[in-house]
Amino acid sequence: MLGASTKKILSILKKLFFVSVAAAACYLAVLLGILFWTFEVKLHRRPVCIYAAPTMVRVGDDIDAIRLQERLTRLGQLETDVVLKDPGQWNRSGSTFNMYLKYCPIQGRGIVSGPVSLALDWNKVRSIRLLRSQEEATQIALEPELLHVSSVDGVAELCRPVSIQDVPPLLIDAIVLTEDPAFFSHPGIDIASTHRAFVANLKAGKYVQGGSTISQQLVKMSILSPEKTLWRKTNELILALMADAIYSKKTILEHYLNRVYFGQWGPYPLHGVAEASRCLFGKSLQSLTVSECSLLAATIRAPNVINIHRHPERAKARRNMVLGLLFKAGKISRDAYEEALESPLRTLKPGNAPAKAEAFVELVKERLPFLSASGMQDSSYVVTSLDPLAQNEADAGLRKLGEAAGKAFLILASPKTGDIRVFIAPQPKKWDGAGGNLQTFLPVALAPALAKDKNRLPKYTLTSQIRVPERQQGLLTIRQAFRRGEPTLGQQLSQTLGNDLMAEAVRQFGVPASVKADQVILDRKMTPLEVLGVYAAMALLGSAPPFRVAEGLTVEGSARDEAAMGAKPKDQKALFLVNYMLKDFSGDDMEGQSGLATRTPSVYSAADDQGKWFIAYRSDAALLLRTSGRKVSAEMFKRLMNKLLPPMHQFSPDQDNAPDGIVFRRICLASGLLATSTCPHVIKEAFLKGTQPTEWCSMWHETKPVPAKAKHE
Repeated sequence: MLGASTKKILSILKKLFFVSVAAAACYLAVLLGILFWTFEVKLHRRPVCIYAAPTMVRVGDDIDAIRLQERLTRLGQLETDVVLKDPGQWNRSGSTFNMYLKYCPIQGRGIVSGPVSLALDWNKVRSIRLLRSQEEATQIALEPELLHVSSVDGVAELCRPVSIQDVPPLLIDAIVLTEDPAFFSHPGIDIASTHRAFVANLKAGKYVQGGSTISQQLVKMSILSPEKTLWRKTNELILALMADAIYSKKTILEHYLNRVYFGQWGPYPLHGVAEASRCLFGKSLQSLTVSECSLLAATIRAPNVINIHRHPERAKARRNMVLGLLFKAGKISRDAYEEALESPLRTLKPGNAPAKAEAFVELVKERLPFLSASGMQDSSYVVTSLDPLAQNEADAGLRKLGEAAGKAFLILASPKTGDIRVFIAPQPKKWDGAGGNLQTFLPVALAPALAKDKNRLPKYTLTSQIRVPERQQGLLTIRQAFRRGEPTLGQQLSQTLGNDLMAEAVRQFGVPASVKADQVILDRKMTPLEVLGVYAAMALLGSAPPFRVAEGLTVEGSARDEAAMGAKPKDQKALFLVNYMLKDFSGDDMEGQSGLATRTPSVYSAADDQGKWFIAYRSDAALLLRTSGRKVSAEMFKRLMNKLLPPMHQFSPDQDNAPDGIVFRRICLASGLLATSTCPHVIKEAFLKGTQPTEWCSMWHETKPVPAKAKHE
């Protein structure tokens, strides 16, 4: 019979056994739950890639004006002197510009891949030919630059999933033969392979060989940490067995092919065979050669070591080893094997670093309803409106402003389309709500002064003279007052127009204004986008589409449509006169009512208690600079404006024309009358029909010099 002490010990051991079994069962249940969550949720999550706008190349474009070579370089396309045989190359030979464009997974939008030939007349594109299909095109789009990759579970990575049916069988064979030859026969772990690795590591006294199966590798990369410990290895083995018991080999292999690591690509880790094929070779999976499939399979073991740019001999030896495995297994013929052995190693390199567009990216992400902190359930991308070259140039130009750059806003947009091309805002706060007053919208408020009032003529024309303080020594035209930033202009004209009419004029453009204490005030501060939206509507003589960062993603600050801006329609002729007044041109360089009026922007600046506003706009582009403090000068803004405003065709090929009822006359700046051949300072001025002067200048300019102050500002 057992003694009391023995029974007690057995009872304790029995309890420990049941506790251990229960704990093991709970632990296995936890691992099973993690495995289910990983395969059913995590492995289906993909980051959202945010792209810049694709560069359009049209027949008639000047390749220097659109900066084609610079844009190709940013995309990682390299210039070569030889005949183009591989993606990622370009050259120019005489009157022909050749490009072999890399494969782009983004469909539509006119984006093309493969060889393209541009026939040139000097630098202008005469024709575009797609060499694969031998078709002519009127325009094509280049692959857009990548701006940002949203993180999944805290990791931002390049990863584009594909179905296993879309992966070439040869690539699957190469990877399986290299990484796990017994994949289709083992239960998740390969005992023989694990034993060989254990013996090799034991003899070496350190980790020199892995025995992980594809199932183990998938578990390690998607669930476990990369640390090499016994506990981690135990969990890896258990989870691999569970995965193989629950999921099919096809499911495990598909997830593995979409998650396997291929090294670093610029600032992002590169995962999955589809993304590796696109980045490393510029090709789709279906276009890979035998050599390229073997090189991809060879790279998996150690992407940073088996790298043709760092260790070409290692990469070649490893690729040849994979080719040997394929030939030995009967997957390729001897001819294919020998041809692949002679193939040169070639992979592409990343292009330039992404454009500095943190504030713009945040603006985009705020408007993506399907984007969350943990990514999204299906792979996706967003092609935005940003121009990366203009964005970088704007950032560089802004930095030249010194301390003012740190808190400045710089926005470039297209009034016709609403596309935001440049967006720079201080971080982390985009807008503190401070700034802005009626002076910011003075051109809009004064439009009624130039509009026809029922059966009466306008109260003023652009050559109307107003009296200013004696220190200015005389009279100034309205145009001259704007050029000099005359602060009393608004006050004097408000006495003529009345505050109610001025407030109504700005309200029609969405400006929240009212009359209080016998003055027009803003009911709330307006954001830079809202301010720019007003002038975008001015550029189009009435209304403009909403601002947007991508197709279907509009942002606040858009000009309202005609119905929402008030029952009283705006007078397009008066708005044209205001815009014309703000243009900076003079005398004989005027080229007519549509040409120069289209190319020359209207420019306006205003100040408030918090800083300065600078605005330049025309029908195809509107630029706004908001600075804190008053250290930035109009000359600084003008240099920035000349750098950033694009050639007309980059935004729209259309030409603006003056509305019916506008006439132009050559005016003497000294007298404000019709200019004669003796007038030395002349401008071609716009008038509402019927208000143009009819008298000729009677000043004898030959004997009476025009004072310096009378020159056009």
